[in-house]
Amino acid sequence: MDIGVGLPNTVEGVTRRRLLDWAVGAEALGASSVACTDRLVYPSWETLTALTAAAAVTERVKLLANVLVSPLRTNTALLAKQVATVDVLSEGRLVLAVGVGRRLDDYEHSGVDFTRRGAILDAQLDALAAVWAKASAGAADAVGPSLHGGRPAARLLIGGQSDATLRRLVSHGEGWIAAAGLGGWAGALHFAERVREAWTRAGRPGRPRLVATVFAAGGPRPRERATAYMRRYFGFLGAELADELASHVLTSTERLSGAAEELSAAGFDELVLLPTSAEEDDLEPLAYLVEKGC
Repeated sequence: MDIGVGLPNTVEGVTRRRLLDWAVGAEALGASSVACTDRLVYPSWETLTALTAAAAVTERVKLLANVLVSPLRTNTALLAKQVATVDVLSEGRLVLAVGVGRRLDDYEHSGVDFTRRGAILDAQLDALAAVWAKASAGAADAVGPSLHGGRPAARLLIGGQSDATLRRLVSHGEGWIAAAGLGGWAGALHFAERVREAWTRAGRPGRPRLVATVFAAGGPRPRERATAYMRRYFGFLGAELADELASHVLTSTERLSGAAEELSAAGFDELVLLPTSAEEDDLEPLAYLVEKGC
């Protein structure tokens, strides 16, 4: 199973130098991908912009948009162009995961109807496919740039855990991305089975790619670090639930190994460790699992 790591784009106060050094360090440690978590109403770095910066200082590592809340980006043709641009700049290393998100304030600040977010995503997936198909055909009014015949080389992953997720996956996606660390593994493992069943019923060839994201913390006091970050980032859910989510952060080698082994046994292709700080020692979980050969 591949092991990736999140960039600290949601860590308050992260600097340009730290974000770029993190991307370079992750690649040097053997990460399969570096990921950006997407959020609007928060002092975080915008996903596609941050991934573009990471693309400029790395050569091998995949660039994962995790998960791009695409309904906030209402100009779908422009979104298609932005995605294609990152894909070309990274020479085909972009992995685009899309979903609807769950933050009402993100939608309010964007002037987008929160209750229609699913319908908007459905329309966007159709529109993205049409835009890239036109570019692939070499149409005079095509939106570019293009690297591989118009359509970005990026894998398209679908986020979420609903019947609509399955429908979008079999129609447009190449795999599913799971927020496996929020509340334990049971829900993600069960839904992974549903993903495989839906894929087979739809007659899709091969099998879907399965990616799991979990929070992990390193350093001398990882539990304190994890709790402080989760209280900030998930504070909108209330202190009690934020602390519960903090309890699921992987803070020991035993829990890291257990998570990797269980997800690998369940057929997941990649585990992405999301950081809780921008400190260099928060890359320790990545280094441990890569060295362990997970």
